[in-house]
Amino acid sequence: MLPLVLFVAACAMPKNELTPLVDAARSGDAAAVRTLCAAGADPDARAGSNGWTPLLHAIHTNHPASAAALLEAGADANAPTPEDMTPLMMAAGYGRPEMVALLLRHGATAAQRDLDGAVALDYALTGITDVDDFTFFRCQNDTVALLRQASPPPQTSSIRWAHLKGCL
Repeated sequence: MLPLVLFVAACAMPKNELTPLVDAARSGDAAAVRTLCAAGADPDARAGSNGWTPLLHAIHTNHPASAAALLEAGADANAPTPEDMTPLMMAAGYGRPEMVALLLRHGATAAQRDLDGAVALDYALTGITDVDDFTFFRCQNDTVALLRQASPPPQTSSIRWAHLKGCL
């Protein structure tokens, strides 16, 4: 067990602050994203308590213009979260076809697998359980259709879940 002093110190440590680039990406300010990247901001620098890239933050808050500006500035379309979810998996899980198409145009790999062996198509079929956008019970057929052409076959459990939801 941690001594009380170490436990208190660990809890009191400040969370990783958001950078101006992440703030711009999260708020949908594509012009500011372009300006900051042109001034030398790293489009792949991780920030925030979750350690996400600015692209992941833009996807999470559903700002395709910010995501496009980041990708045009050289952001890695395949840089995963610390838990191994790629930007394409996140966009697919949220059921955002515009974002999925953008990522695919910029080199996102639909065949990339997470630690559990799932691909982006699995995320689109099952949805995700994010408190900000709970898509677990939604059908995301437009997103599924976009990924079917670019993806390896999904896991059997994902297909079963989509059938249970009445999506396929």
